[in-house]
Formats: sequence, C-alpha cells, structure tokens
Amino acid sequence: MRHPDILTREGTVLLICDVQKRCIKPIYRKEPMINNIKTLVSFAGLTGLPILLTELAPQTFGSTIEEIKGLVPRLEPIKRSRYSCFGNEDLTLRLEAMNTNTLVVAGMETHISVCQTVLDALTRGYRVHVVLDATSSRRKVDWRVALEKMRRAGAIITTMEMVMNEIIERVDVPQYEKFQELVGTIGR
Repeated sequence: MRHPDILTREGTVLLICDVQKRCIKPIYRKEPMINNIKTLVSFAGLTGLPILLTELAPQTFGSTIEEIKGLVPRLEPIKRSRYSCFGNEDLTLRLEAMNTNTLVVAGMETHISVCQTVLDALTRGYRVHVVLDATSSRRKVDWRVALEKMRRAGAIITTMEMVMNEIIERVDVPQYEKFQELVGTIGR
C-alpha cells in the first residue's frame, strides 16, 4: 500500500492554467516555468496522462502561448471569464467524464487563477498537487504567498521532477529511457 500523497497515473489529470500570450511578458522566472510546463506536457504524452488546458478571457489576454499549444494542437482549451477554472461548468464536466480524483496544476498567475482553482478543487474533494517550478506570477511575493495559502488549505506543493518520478514509479518500464531524457531537460 502506498501513501495517498504519492501520485499515480490512474485518476490524475494535468491542468495547465492560463499560460497566455498577453500575460506572459512580466511573469517572474517565465522561461523556467514555460520549459517545465513543456516537459510536463511531453511527459503526459509519454505516459498517457490526460491534459486539460484553460484560458481566461482569451479575447482580452490572448490564447495559450505557442510553445505549449504547439505540443497539444488538437486540445481545445476551456475558456472562461471567472478567475477559477471551475468558473466554467466545462471543467467540471470534463473532469467527471475522465473519472479523475487528482489534479496536477501548473500555470499562471499563481496568486489569482491557479490559487482560486486549487481552492475550489479542494472544496470539491479533489486531491491537488501544485507544481512549484511550473507555476509563477508577475511578482515573486504573490507567487510565494499563494503557494503557502494553497499548502495551508490542503494542496500538496511539489516539483515537476517529483510529479514525473511518482507517476513513472519504476525503472523497468518501456518508456524509462525516454523519461530519463525528459528529466535531463528540467530547468533549462
């Protein structure tokens, strides 16, 4: 029996929140965040982990940046006008259809959309893992305070490499060599 805070592929969805063109420029440590999200997306493709992509008011903030959208071109983003991704019934319906109980959350801005989404997910009974090195805000202080708020509320603050190693779980799987190549890209 494993500890319930260890991620498994079953019942887990990667939720990428609002990495949009018109908001990206002032983001604190944006390049590492983008690279780590790209690595998570590649890892999800390798392991069959489902991905959901959200966009807050794309008519105002633009669509998802090409570096990420290009990795999942057929994935239709969930669009909404409320900060929380649960502000659109579409997310709830997709999660129910996927029969998920765990969210791995990455994206921006951590203190606004990510935090409100995570708190709403916890209220709905989801286990939530927030990927520290795949989230960010414009200001470092907002990012740090949001991470602490989510942790106090019951979210698990984790890193991209922890997520990937927990889900892959073992070294004797066919995709392990490709997984090692992905791990080598962290933080670039």
